[in-house]
Parts: sequence; structure tokens; C-alpha cells
Amino acid sequence: MIPKIKENIENYSSKLTKILNQEVELGNEIIETSKGWPDEKTIIIFLKKPFIAEYRIENVEYRNVDDPHYWKAEYVDNSTKHVLACKF
Repeated sequence: MIPKIKENIENYSSKLTKILNQEVELGNEIIETSKGWPDEKTIIIFLKKPFIAEYRIENVEYRNVDDPHYWKAEYVDNSTKHVLACKF
């Protein structure tokens, strides 16, 4: 795994990691990670496909972004401001 991607995953929100792990088990895959936008501490992980399942976790908000310039949807951990986003 590329060091930057590994570092971002290791420092990622534990709540969003639960969703991420479930999505990977269901066949989705990580295609990119990003750090520092829109907030300096924000980490974003992008999945290749739309979310396969729906998740309800305390203090995690689902947003249907549906903007081709950005991504289809996201889960945001309100305590860390980390984001798990999925492509179209």
C-alpha cells in the first residue's frame, strides 16, 4: 500500500472505519485518500462504487452530494470531520 494512503487509513475515524471495512467486505474498494481539505485535519477516503449498504452510527451524518464534480454521497464523522465518500 502507498505510504500516504496507509498513513491516512491508520489515522482515520474509528466510526468511519467500521463503514469502510464493511464496504470493502461487500466488494467496494478504496481508490484514493486525501488530507487537509476542507479543514487541515480532515481525512477523506474515496470508494470506487456507490455505497453498497446503509449505515446508522451515532454522530455520523449521511449526505447525498450527487454532484459529478465531487462525488455521489458521503458519511461524515462530526467529531473528527473525516469523510468517507463514494464515486458514482
